[in-house]
Amino acid sequence: MFPAAALALACKIIMRKILSNSVEETQKIGQKMGERFKGGEIIFLSGILGAGKTELIRGIAKGLGIKSRITSPTFNILRVYDIPNGGKLYHFDCYRLKKYSDLIELGWEEILTDPNFIIVLEWPECIADKDVTEIAEKKIVFIEIKIENNKRFIKIDER
Repeated sequence: MFPAAALALACKIIMRKILSNSVEETQKIGQKMGERFKGGEIIFLSGILGAGKTELIRGIAKGLGIKSRITSPTFNILRVYDIPNGGKLYHFDCYRLKKYSDLIELGWEEILTDPNFIIVLEWPECIADKDVTEIAEKKIVFIEIKIENNKRFIKIDER
């Protein structure tokens, strides 16, 4: 078995934990992330209701140059935004989904074939019958937001 550091290097895993004290800071963290995305990234985002997931996504969208108003797709389940460079940001909210087939019906497999996509998928843990995070040959970013004493701790795990 490899030591954790060696395994992380071998798998190109980068982990960070960032403290956010405000909505503005959460958006700024997202913006910095969005500025780095090139297309082909899948961001799996977890956190309790009210943790700041939508605020982080607003920042990501701003970093991508998206001017549209970003809203949570809780009732629509999927919102699509045009990125000025020609790509698209797909924002899924899987809170109300239960099966992988529900995600397939929304065009999941077709979206994965687009090389310019950037996907943010909230609540991946709600898809109970399949681990949607097991996607080969894609840049995967896991983000978990936790609240402690009115502060947000944003854990970012890139693979």
